[in-house]
Amino acid sequence: MINENDPSTLTTSGRLLNYNDAIKDGLETGLRFTKLMDQLIKTTEPDELVAAATELADFKLDSDYVTFPHQYSNADYYLLFMSRMLELHDQGKNVILQSRDHHEELTQQLTPLGDRGTFNFRVETSENGGVYYRERATGQSLFYLNLERKMFRFNSHALTQLFIIDLHDAVPAETVKTSVQILVDFARYLKEDYGYSVDFNLLDAANRQNYAVRAADLPAGVVDRLFVMAAKEDYMLTNGVNGNGAEIALEHGVVVDIFNNQLEGQPEWVLTVHDDDQKVSWFDVLLKYPFMRDWYLENLTDLEIKSDPLIFG
Repeated sequence: MINENDPSTLTTSGRLLNYNDAIKDGLETGLRFTKLMDQLIKTTEPDELVAAATELADFKLDSDYVTFPHQYSNADYYLLFMSRMLELHDQGKNVILQSRDHHEELTQQLTPLGDRGTFNFRVETSENGGVYYRERATGQSLFYLNLERKMFRFNSHALTQLFIIDLHDAVPAETVKTSVQILVDFARYLKEDYGYSVDFNLLDAANRQNYAVRAADLPAGVVDRLFVMAAKEDYMLTNGVNGNGAEIALEHGVVVDIFNNQLEGQPEWVLTVHDDDQKVSWFDVLLKYPFMRDWYLENLTDLEIKSDPLIFG
């Protein structure tokens, strides 16, 4: 009895037909891949763009009978998607894609930073899925992206380490701000165009944003230290409006508060930044005011803004 699933029972003609069909299937897979690549590279429709990127991010090009020796990795299609997404919003010039000679691998640079930062995506192999956008030299993962779950999360620790610490002496603050704004805009487009759940973290400039710090019960000496450092710069720290914590008024109507957000029960210390135009984030404060930066970094163990623990735990 001939069983098509058991090659040993097939006639020679049957085996050849099976072989030929497998070749056809492999070539059809290749053609499907090229159509998706055309869509990713050429489309001007946001929905078509994200659909192509989502499929390519998990695409298996090779089969048992047809292999393609020169392939980009699944993570590279995220870079293409990010670059095209910015391009559709007239920001294509803000990123530069580069391909290594003799090897199919993409990297990206943020134009304002030039060669002072090279970025790519790393695929997350756990059940969370998705990818991390990282700076290759330092390994700092700046944000997490999941196309299937429509999720985007910034990482406070990596943003602080790379832009506030590592590049502090080498890159002007305005250049850092311009570079990070590219990432913020990319996240904003995902939220506005596709309804993604986005955590801007310490980059969120909305007045309603409470930046929860790492220490649930902040040591009193941390706030006391800010009183001393502010006074040296001719800024006055006052008691918080709700009776705990402190408040400092900076330039142009910017006000920073640090206080216990839970008056009863479990404490939760938070930082807030308020300004009339809602354009200033905690990250902006750290860039502009050296004494605030020094205070934050000296007490980073307690003050570091928390990121999504399920993603950056």
